Amino acid sequence: MIRVLLFFTLTFLMGFISAIPVGAVQIEAARRALSGHLRAAVMVSAGALTADLVYGMVAVYGLLPVLKEKKLMAYFWLFGGIFIVILGIRLFRQGLQTPDIRQSQHHIRHRGIAFFTGFSLGITNPMMILWWLLGERILIELGIVENFTGSVSWNYLLFGGAGMFSYPCILSFTLYLLHKSLPQRFVMKISSISALLLFIFALYMIVKSLIIIL
Repeated sequence: MIRVLLFFTLTFLMGFISAIPVGAVQIEAARRALSGHLRAAVMVSAGALTADLVYGMVAVYGLLPVLKEKKLMAYFWLFGGIFIVILGIRLFRQGLQTPDIRQSQHHIRHRGIAFFTGFSLGITNPMMILWWLLGERILIELGIVENFTGSVSWNYLLFGGAGMFSYPCILSFTLYLLHKSLPQRFVMKISSISALLLFIFALYMIVKSLIIIL
């Protein structure tokens, strides 16, 4: 029972944390929320989530069976660590900037356009496959899950997706309530904090992979 609770909690948290770094999806959602269009902001997040779940199914049902050999998995961790370092650097640089997310010349009220925008931004980020695979490896490393069977895989996608969807929704709702009173710089500082956490995790992945490879 404790392992099941840990599985649901950690899966949700990993999805939630993966959505924290400020990127194009968050900025598009924030732009609509700050303009008073909460439903359109949520539809941006829903579109991005749909794309993320597509990549999640590719990862869980297409790539996981391939990544069973120990040394191959070590190279995967090494590649993942390098990727996260690059992502961390980009996020840190974003944290030093303050894009004007309130200004927009687009039709931000239309919910259909908002959903398509979120989906388009999400589907152009195939590296989400890596996030799903990393989450799977973390759960196995911690001994919470032994094998990703059919029901475990579906619950992984369900609760991971719920976490991914929760953060941008909370952000959109908060920005909608505060409207223009919240300094944009506060939102962008999340990038710097996320970058630090990513660097720490990437160091662990790289060291772990090198121990196996060397």
